[in-house]
Amino acid sequence: MPNYKLTLPNVHFHKDWKTRVKTWFDQPARKTRRKQNRIKKAIKVAPRPASGSLRPIVHCQTQRYNMRIKSGRGFTHRELKMAGISRHQAMGIGIAVDKRRKNRSAQTLKENVERLREYKEKLILFPRRRKNPNKQDSKRDLQKQAKQVKTYMKVRYPERVIETRVIPQELRERDLAKERRDKIQKTKERLIKIRQGKKK
Repeated sequence: MPNYKLTLPNVHFHKDWKTRVKTWFDQPARKTRRKQNRIKKAIKVAPRPASGSLRPIVHCQTQRYNMRIKSGRGFTHRELKMAGISRHQAMGIGIAVDKRRKNRSAQTLKENVERLREYKEKLILFPRRRKNPNKQDSKRDLQKQAKQVKTYMKVRYPERVIETRVIPQELRERDLAKERRDKIQKTKERLIKIRQGKKK
């Protein structure tokens, strides 16, 4: 007699999972393709930086993460104005512009203006037309020295500085372990009285 208490076998062998499974066998080939595309892009935009436009320093959102910094979408109109760069000029010399972002912090505004000024000093401008260059374009000697860089002016999180101090003589003489034991003992005695009162 079969045991009717046991569950009946109900195995699903005709699901045809092979047609629905997601494979990732082309991952090494995709990696190679991405690398080749990066090289092609770098050659295309040369001598401009391969990493793209200059981005501002911004703080992350919410109280939990607002102490962290990251690269933003673009510089505000106010930041560009303080650095002495027009919006149209900024887009032409590799500076990202964000018309929606607002400056709510004086410190971040100052940092980004300094960032723009530093970029402006390092910038080497090539003429659009070789025959009739503009006054703003860099000299021929500087143009010859120009080299393409992969990344530049990266947004780096400032390193935390751990402050140290000399342990005073009073703390050295104190037996902190004994103080801790005494404190635990006092707590136990107090709790024993409370528990005994509850039992009654």
